[in-house]
Amino acid sequence: MGPREVVDRCELWSGYDISGVASNYQAIAGILAGFTFAAITVVLDRSHRHRIAADERGARAIEYEKLTGLALVSAFLGLLFASFQYGILSGERGCALTGGRAASEELLGDVMFGAAIYILVYGLVQFAATSAPALAKHARFIVAVLVPPVVVSFAEIKLMDLAVSLGSPETQQPLQPLWDQAHGLAVPIGLSVMALCGVCWLLGSKRRHSAAASGRIARGTQTALPYITIGFVMGARIHSVVGLPTADPTSRITAGQGWTWVLLLTGMVLFQSVALAFQKGVEGPGLDAEETQSPDRHRVDQS
Repeated sequence: MGPREVVDRCELWSGYDISGVASNYQAIAGILAGFTFAAITVVLDRSHRHRIAADERGARAIEYEKLTGLALVSAFLGLLFASFQYGILSGERGCALTGGRAASEELLGDVMFGAAIYILVYGLVQFAATSAPALAKHARFIVAVLVPPVVVSFAEIKLMDLAVSLGSPETQQPLQPLWDQAHGLAVPIGLSVMALCGVCWLLGSKRRHSAAASGRIARGTQTALPYITIGFVMGARIHSVVGLPTADPTSRITAGQGWTWVLLLTGMVLFQSVALAFQKGVEGPGLDAEETQSPDRHRVDQS
């Protein structure tokens, strides 16, 4: 095969350069990682101030602080891995863009980025639960019901990029049936995820208003979520390194593997949404009372 034939075979017939967009995603992931690191220092500083002042805090506040710290650390590492992934993707050229390797790296990067973003907002909800309970109620609904379909759709639509890169340059047609599946199921999957999250939110209403303390299983589940997230992100990163070697521009993930990663992300996001929807005691009257009394308590401390 001559040089001219290689160039023609590796030409981007779709006109869409995945590597060019990846640099923007890399910058966004890096900036968010920096903000997340700053938020971690705020949580650590607040915890340190409480210990120095010997403040008497309830078990619920201590639990929220732990969940916030774990979630933010997990989000920081996830965003860091996603930034590395997008950085590698931004350097792809030639046949890697048309052979499927770049699109595979993009899908895995979006899976990592989506998981990191969701555990980040999950941690911010826990942080707001002690700082601004009234705001936390609305933020919890947004994160538990409205954010999951956005995260899942963000990764799912990248299956269309994979279908294009695995398509036929001669006929300029994307790979079938992956293209039709990814294109046709994008909206139904997003709406289904939102509906499931909405049902879980309604079912968890009574539990969220309960004043009772969370049980050992519930606390263990909440604590395990950040570990599950970072394990999921590391698994995607390892798959990218092992399954997509730089020496082979034709290496790629299959359509089945792509759907598997999207479904794994969907399951993890739904799990976290259910954990937020059923978290006990987050909308009870005690939180509003603490928020109402806090200014008076602050004035007493100053006097």
